[in-house]
Amino acid sequence: MVEKTVKVTNKGMISIPAAIRKKYNINDGDYILVKEDENKGIQLIPIESIESLRNKALTVEESREIFRQSRKEDMELER
Repeated sequence: MVEKTVKVTNKGMISIPAAIRKKYNINDGDYILVKEDENKGIQLIPIESIESLRNKALTVEESREIFRQSRKEDMELER
């Protein structure tokens, strides 16, 4: 676990240490969700870019194949 103290600027900005940016693949222009949690305090959660999600998207044929496999497994379990 990386732990580092950062300073808040007069505009409320902080710098995320390089080791953490690298570990979580946070790059210039990326978005971070700032979430308040009453038990854990403030959480910073990296949000994947639309382009990154598109690159992970399945084709229609890949989706169909996964459905076929799942259906086949269900049929075998029912026997």
